Amino acid sequence: MKRHRLAVEPPLFRLVARTRVPQADVDADADADADADAALEAEEGDGAAIDGARVMLAVRGDRGALEALFRTHQRRVHRRVCRLMGPHPEVDDIVQDCFLTAFESLPKLSEPCAFSAWLLRIAVHKVHRRLRRERMLRRLGFVPAGDMLAATNAAVSPMLSPAQSAEARAIYALLDRFPTDARVAFVLRHLEGLTVPEVAQQTGLSERTVKRRVAMVEQAVAGIVELDSKVAL
Repeated sequence: MKRHRLAVEPPLFRLVARTRVPQADVDADADADADADAALEAEEGDGAAIDGARVMLAVRGDRGALEALFRTHQRRVHRRVCRLMGPHPEVDDIVQDCFLTAFESLPKLSEPCAFSAWLLRIAVHKVHRRLRRERMLRRLGFVPAGDMLAATNAAVSPMLSPAQSAEARAIYALLDRFPTDARVAFVLRHLEGLTVPEVAQQTGLSERTVKRRVAMVEQAVAGIVELDSKVAL
């Protein structure tokens, strides 16, 4: 049985496909994912030092430095938010909110060279709050399930095939059944490829808690998704 990737962004696990996907399409997707990751690595280079200089200029009121920080990190933040949220109509709004919060808080950043990691932690925090808020609203009946489904359908990328779109919605619907901490930890571990210590740093959880949360989701999704055994510890 063929397997193919879940979503537009390159996850580190794959759904077990119910339909046969031409191998050429699978290989093309893999090549595109590799190119995207290579581009991100190339962008980083001496990124920490450059970020630090731009942060210090931005704190002094240099708008050009702010714009440069946004251009450099917008794609990375969008990818993280998209992977954590799944197909969602408000991904772009959350990304914008991440940058607004970061830019307003720049004077509080004690290590300007750590801007990238700090910004991604803000993204994780924003998504965590949004997921918890939506869960609470659904429980209270303020967000009808039909409305949520329609919004999710509208948010799925037109670049995906109908089968891939359906699978993307299905896997994120499954993830939505878990506590927010577990969902976020699992996605950071298996889609973002972070190590357990890195997930702990991004979420504010202990490493032991991260392992428990990730294992909880892994056990539930085994047989639905293929987890990448190469994810670093």
